[in-house]
Amino acid sequence: MYFDGEVAEFQVNVKSREEAFQQLTNKLEQQGYVTDDFLDHIIEREAQFPTGLSVNSIGVAIPHTDSEYVKQSQIAFMSLEKPIRFYEMGTNDKAIDVHMIFMLALKEPHEQLEMLQKLIEMIQQQETMKKLYHCRTKAEFIQLIHHVGLA
Repeated sequence: MYFDGEVAEFQVNVKSREEAFQQLTNKLEQQGYVTDDFLDHIIEREAQFPTGLSVNSIGVAIPHTDSEYVKQSQIAFMSLEKPIRFYEMGTNDKAIDVHMIFMLALKEPHEQLEMLQKLIEMIQQQETMKKLYHCRTKAEFIQLIHHVGLA
């Protein structure tokens, strides 16, 4: 359900968080999942409340914004060819090199906490995260997401 739009990009070469956010938002917009001002609010929220996590030396970011900017729930994924800098969740000064981004576009406020918990559980599984990082096709990605119970 959350990944059924198959908004997933692999080994992307971006220079900044904003460029990554722009690419993922464009995909979400094209499929009608988010409003026109979703991107502005993702960028604004990330600046105020960073979403970077470093678990087992793998950097992951989980950017999200309020449900009012979402038309239909979906999660977009991007793995990065070269890591980009985010700040650690709960700080404004501890930099993390992020290799994967899960952009949450969730329509119902209660979905946010549930999905964050599930993602954090998955992020703690080092082998799963290595496999995710090395995915090259949407089919491979969706199969892995189903396997860990996120789809």
